[in-house]
Amino acid sequence: CGPVGLFAIASSILKGSSQVFAVDTLPSRLALAKKLGAQVINFNELNPVEAIKEATGGYLADVVIDAVGVDAVHPTQGPGAKEASKLKENFDQELKKIAPKTNIDGNNWTPGNAPSQALRYAVDMVKKCGRISIIGVYPQTLEVFQIGKAMNKNLTLVMGNCPHRRYIPKLLQLVQGGIFDPTTILSQQEPLISVVEAYKHFDRRETGWIKVALLP
Repeated sequence: CGPVGLFAIASSILKGSSQVFAVDTLPSRLALAKKLGAQVINFNELNPVEAIKEATGGYLADVVIDAVGVDAVHPTQGPGAKEASKLKENFDQELKKIAPKTNIDGNNWTPGNAPSQALRYAVDMVKKCGRISIIGVYPQTLEVFQIGKAMNKNLTLVMGNCPHRRYIPKLLQLVQGGIFDPTTILSQQEPLISVVEAYKHFDRRETGWIKVALLP
């Protein structure tokens, strides 16, 4: 439920989704996701796959949007922690491939500890013949995906970088028409001269730091 995930939630609701689930563990981000209209799931309290299965009567999700990418982290407590512990060796190997050096600048620019966690959740929580959309960023060095499980569920995978220019005209119409106010997700306004320090706060995912406007 960072900026990209929150806008994905807002977009899903605008497009008429009857149920939208938001999966994260940071309270301030989950609170904003709930404010936007999502049903929130803290993966350190609930198993998100089981929670969505129960909420949909066993149907699971029609579409899963992975807005995390390689910065995913695994549960450290709750029912998901046991499963994560079984995958620790896998996660450690993935991390060595994509980020052989970590914490090179104190507590900033530190990768997630489970690069494939969001992908694993996505395959498990989407229904048969469902769709997974990947907008989170993955490097070419990550080579892990449950292709066998995805194939046997007849899943459709769509992914890639956003062609922004294609969507900007329609997005501007939504903003100008008062249909959606993007400043809902704006959490801070900082002077441009403070850009480095502001980014460090955001990068550490400190409470309340979600989307920052830099003022010249």
